[in-house]
Amino acid sequence: MSRGLNENFNNHLAGDSFISYTLIEIGLHGGTTLKYTDAPYDITAYFGGTYLAQGNFLGYSEASETADLQITNINLIFTALDITSVRQLCNSNQINQTVTIRRVFVDPGDSALGLITDSSGTIDTIDIFEGSIGGYRIEDADDTATVTIEVNSQFTNFDRRNGRRSSLKNFQREHPTDFGMEYSHESMLDIKWGKK
Repeated sequence: MSRGLNENFNNHLAGDSFISYTLIEIGLHGGTTLKYTDAPYDITAYFGGTYLAQGNFLGYSEASETADLQITNINLIFTALDITSVRQLCNSNQINQTVTIRRVFVDPGDSALGLITDSSGTIDTIDIFEGSIGGYRIEDADDTATVTIEVNSQFTNFDRRNGRRSSLKNFQREHPTDFGMEYSHESMLDIKWGKK
């Protein structure tokens, strides 16, 4: 399936061989963004600035695509040997931050190894996955350590019910000294409105 790609791109993919690199953007708490690539050199793209070839980003798990509406996730894997990555990615402020994964292709026939573009010179990409961070884990082994970031699709919270519970514990998250909901669990029996 062509996925709406331009003719240059489709011809390139139909060839004997191709070179591709992954571009990832990870939103950080505070408004900045990490931009990494698995390419051996930095890649500058029109849609997002420069993606750094830093060696901390090791790869990602396979993303499956089906016709059914389903909740999917993907795992990004980083080295945990660099403490900077661990500090940036492994904290509770990173939960629900946006992650975008794209793939770009290099023209092996180009002596400068330029990226495949359309007729106007715009770099073509394939969007692999977009979602938000749902969690992280650090795994230590004898000779290495990795950080795995779980990225959930936009439908992860599709069935979640928003709102507050009328319990003392929930109320005291914002008002720790207020006991106005202390007996809320008992008074539900007396309230007739709003029930069938």
